[in-house]
Amino acid sequence: MPRQKTGLAFMMEFVQRYLDGTLSRIEFDLDFNDHLKKHYRKMERETGELADCFAFYLAEEGCDVAHGLSDADHKKLIRKQFQEFNAAMSDDIL
Repeated sequence: MPRQKTGLAFMMEFVQRYLDGTLSRIEFDLDFNDHLKKHYRKMERETGELADCFAFYLAEEGCDVAHGLSDADHKKLIRKQFQEFNAAMSDDIL
């Protein structure tokens, strides 16, 4: 039986699929908050600080402020926030 992905791995893959063009903006916008709600508790149990950091960069500073942006600007914002999150992870800030 294959091992289930961690909550954080699922969310990171979801965002990456949008950035790679596998998901459309509408699919991303409709599913992001639902997936985050579904996986957040699992993410908190696995890595509490990373869960908070992910929610800050991608939800609060990404999706929550992206209303009214063009598709290109939306993707640019999400890419920037995803890079900020990855930088925080790789710099051992957390």
